Amino acid sequence: MKKIFYILAFAAALTACKDGFLDKKPLDKLSEEAVFNSDALAESYINAIYTVMPDPFTEGNIGCISDEGFFRYGGTSTRYIADGSMTPSAIIPMEEGGPAHNTRTTYLNIWNRAYEYIYRLNYFIRYVEEKGSSMSEEVKTRLLGESYFLRAWAYTNLIERYGGVVIVDKPHDDIGADFAETRENFDKCVEFINGDLDKAYELLPEKGGTAQGRVHKDCVLALRCRMTLIVASPLFNDPTNPEGGIFRGAYSEQKWQIAYDAAKAICDRADVDGAYQLDDTYDGFWRDINSPEVIWAKYFVQSSNQPHKAQLLYGMMDFGGGGWESFNPTQAMWLDYEMKNGKKIFEEGSGYDPLHPFNGRDPRFHHCIIYPRKIYKWVDKDGKQREDPLQLYLLYEKGSFKDAKGVDHEMTGTVADFDKGKPEPVTSKKASDQIHLTNTGGSGLTKWYMPDKYISDSMIGNVMYPWFRMGEMYLNLAEAAWHVGKEDVCRECLNKVRARADVQMPPVTESGDNLWDRVVNERRIELAFEAFRYFDTRRLKIAVGYENVPFAGTRTMLLTGGAQPDTLYRCVQPFDLSNKERNYYWANTEERTAYIDSNRGNDVLYLVDYEWMGKTYRVDYGECCLTISPTQKWFPNKNRVRPTGVIKCSNKPGVENSDDYPNYLMPIPQTEIDKTQGRIVQNPGYIY
Repeated sequence: MKKIFYILAFAAALTACKDGFLDKKPLDKLSEEAVFNSDALAESYINAIYTVMPDPFTEGNIGCISDEGFFRYGGTSTRYIADGSMTPSAIIPMEEGGPAHNTRTTYLNIWNRAYEYIYRLNYFIRYVEEKGSSMSEEVKTRLLGESYFLRAWAYTNLIERYGGVVIVDKPHDDIGADFAETRENFDKCVEFINGDLDKAYELLPEKGGTAQGRVHKDCVLALRCRMTLIVASPLFNDPTNPEGGIFRGAYSEQKWQIAYDAAKAICDRADVDGAYQLDDTYDGFWRDINSPEVIWAKYFVQSSNQPHKAQLLYGMMDFGGGGWESFNPTQAMWLDYEMKNGKKIFEEGSGYDPLHPFNGRDPRFHHCIIYPRKIYKWVDKDGKQREDPLQLYLLYEKGSFKDAKGVDHEMTGTVADFDKGKPEPVTSKKASDQIHLTNTGGSGLTKWYMPDKYISDSMIGNVMYPWFRMGEMYLNLAEAAWHVGKEDVCRECLNKVRARADVQMPPVTESGDNLWDRVVNERRIELAFEAFRYFDTRRLKIAVGYENVPFAGTRTMLLTGGAQPDTLYRCVQPFDLSNKERNYYWANTEERTAYIDSNRGNDVLYLVDYEWMGKTYRVDYGECCLTISPTQKWFPNKNRVRPTGVIKCSNKPGVENSDDYPNYLMPIPQTEIDKTQGRIVQNPGYIY
């Protein structure tokens, strides 16, 4: 462990320790005195620890592990988790001798990183509280409050991923020989976090009493709001498995009341005190550095040679300096965006038109999803603001295929037909004679995009990542309110979020289980691509359904020749075998018949049943799930047997024992198990 004497290097580039998290050497006392008695050096020290949790802006972020998106470039980072191949050995990062990519799973795989930073915090807390410090009182009090908050922040993220963890609250040189190096019960960890939050709240200044980006009292309220919701959720508060232990807490209905009270405390800061409000525009909380919705955010330095962020990683290719398009939203995500009238596309009266699948959707769909022929705003190399419709075709069929009888069938479209009238800049790549390929999933991500910024590999573009915002706080309150029987409060919170000025979705009026469906879906949509969905499907125990839905993209077909070829979209859609034009991309009966002949008499179907508002709706992904990759979603059970038949998705918490499904919790790296000779117990269901 580096001595604090090298604090400036540490502040610039602190990384997770390569040794076991308990294998630490004591700090040099002179270094402690030099750093912890200086306002400037101590602040630099704590500044570096603010990165204990890396932001999720990575090339293959956590949304690509959930059912939100797909990471198009492959590798051993997101896909081996998404397809059920995560093991205690596979999760070890490359820099520690394992196979996991060093940057693609950093937001999820935090064990070593978190403990390294916790040790740093423990040294500071011990010195200030026990040895005294000659720092100014204002700085000393504030930094001590920040330290307690950051330690609670680290432990909250640890228990969310792993369940009960090892509690280390002292520096290495204060740990006695009897320290057991074992995981504490889950509820004991929660008690420890609450203690740190209480101390942080007493020490931290009010909002506005410190620099932007530094934590304040409201950050404590927001973290407690999120943490208590996690703790009350079925994964950790399971009435079917009420005894507490390492992997979950002891069941108590009172935990939902605690979550409700915590959520109301931060929401009252907006509704009663006027300290916050929802931004008028849905993109305001990531574009406006002074958004009234943001409680705490990570702000990015707008200079060269900074780490790549969303602007480059998720931006479209061939625009500006060229984005990576690394995040492809899935059709499973598309399905849950309501129509503007508040109905799902499979509900009667929704107005969904499969020939125009992007029309009439929840405005947040257009804020978040890039789809074919969407107007894309961008800045060219000369700094000029431009707008162009995207020719975002996934597959362009050309050539011929043989049916089961050996008869050749020609596809009528041509590349020349496709190219006519194509706008500049060129946004398509001719991948081969068989396909005209532009994008792995046929869509892209526009959430986090800054249309007034040049897409560059040398400048960040993004101004911030919001750790806490009021949209989440209202949804946390809605969920807790439903559980404690305050359905009026639940609806009020949901409708505040839906009534945002540029969203204006119809108000929620349901009650009971139907209202619960609204709660879960509103989180899915409002918090889309913000690193919530992975954890929500797990804490609510609904991952067994949703995480087995295949990765599926949008297929855009040109089927006839001429200057104006017909364009048909193959998206996820309601299953209706009697309506051929609704379920298949062929308008031409001969082509459809020929395809069925070539496919051993079978139509291309991939059926999933969705429970929604007390009814079950069958939808068809069809060949959509073949358009992205052979990698497919799988939420494995401990016997590693893939599900068969029609996948069933429901927002009701699963009744299965979560111990039988290892991916509900992250595996602890096998290196840590080995270094403690097994004293640290592995999470259920994992093998080497």
